[in-house]
Amino acid sequence: MSAVEPDLRRLELPIEPGAEWRTSLAASAFREDTMGPAEEVSPCEGLSLSQDVFEQVLLEHAQRRVEADVRLGIELESFEVVVDGVQAVLRDRTTGEATRAHARFLVAADGARSPVRARLGIDMQGADNLGRQHLIAFRADLSPWTGDHPRGISFLTDHGAALIWTHPDHRWVLNVPAGASPDPDGSDEAVRSALGIDDLELEILAQSRWTAAAETATEFARGPIFLIGDAAHRFPPAGATGVSCAMHDAHNLAWKLAAVLHGHSKPALLDTYEAERAPVAHQLAGETGTAWSRVWNADGAPFAGRSLRQLDLGFHYRSDIIVLDDSPDPDRPGSDYLPTATPGCRAPHLWLDPPEATQSTIDLFDHDFVLLATPLGSEWPIAVKQTCQDVPAPLTCTVIAGPHFPTLYGIMPTGAVLVRPDGHVAWRANTLAHPAAARAELSRALAIAACTT
Repeated sequence: MSAVEPDLRRLELPIEPGAEWRTSLAASAFREDTMGPAEEVSPCEGLSLSQDVFEQVLLEHAQRRVEADVRLGIELESFEVVVDGVQAVLRDRTTGEATRAHARFLVAADGARSPVRARLGIDMQGADNLGRQHLIAFRADLSPWTGDHPRGISFLTDHGAALIWTHPDHRWVLNVPAGASPDPDGSDEAVRSALGIDDLELEILAQSRWTAAAETATEFARGPIFLIGDAAHRFPPAGATGVSCAMHDAHNLAWKLAAVLHGHSKPALLDTYEAERAPVAHQLAGETGTAWSRVWNADGAPFAGRSLRQLDLGFHYRSDIIVLDDSPDPDRPGSDYLPTATPGCRAPHLWLDPPEATQSTIDLFDHDFVLLATPLGSEWPIAVKQTCQDVPAPLTCTVIAGPHFPTLYGIMPTGAVLVRPDGHVAWRANTLAHPAAARAELSRALAIAACTT
């Protein structure tokens, strides 16, 4: 598991996972949606953290990486695409000093209003106004109504409000429709009214107005410039899918950039970033937009699309670097997440060392392509050594002896599964009918997956 997890885990809020619906906080919940433990689908359980705490932990880890040159307070003032990449002017917002910089690629992770996207003239498509919201951050002791383990989110239907605990020192965020509190000076009363607690002692910490939207960019990449995160898509907060989708963007793009920069893959590999991520984001925008409109229903109507786990884990890539087989599509409307090694899907989690449970298959996927095989597939490790002579992409082999691996990954005991650095299955061989063909089959699959031909 990632080294960042222990630091996040130490700071997590002790919530009760899931959502609840109440007419007001003073009333009892009339509906609850819970999620079971993640142990069957992930080596890590979920956790709750406010964004400022989460980002600070990530920043500290990034600053400790020798490969990273982290500079704060630097603004991208201008850029232009040149023959060998991007030429940019960076300005220190504290000193005003300008610096010229050259980069092979530019990754625009500059938020929903993305200046980079605007300068490129890339439009957004989808619903750009699902309602204005008034966000109010406040401090108050709500434990008499929530207990010591509040739900992850409380929908307060009398006022169309959403309440989220953000910090252990009694800090909360309340979202209400903007029309419910037109006067910023009335924020105290807006909070009390939405919560249904007229005499609540509270302190207003901050407030802002924002507009819910379900949009995706018409282009995720142009030349050497790539849009990721909110620069590429905006979702309403109907299931915390925005941050998940942003991380998947980064994971998908990072290994491809590394492969091209290290000379392991042809630049055409980068074309598959948009081909894989744009359909996922477009589908998320449609489903979260629908969920946003349903979540306020007075009867607590549930989300009718794919489950949240399916949204976060079950999406299915289709591109020129996925060797598809004849497996049925596992990512269907209304579906829940069932781990599968169908090519294009996220490789399933499986403990490699039960009952100790300290290493998962997920931990194997990072820098290299990984071929997974069983001890009965004895030709595959040999084929990996030979394939490394044929294809420049880094490839390792892991033999998994556990009895559950073949069934979970959908292969016969002599089959194998090729997994990309981002943990998605690139190719799957159900069995090895002709041992002499292992090298040829694997070399072809790796060449396609790594875009070396």
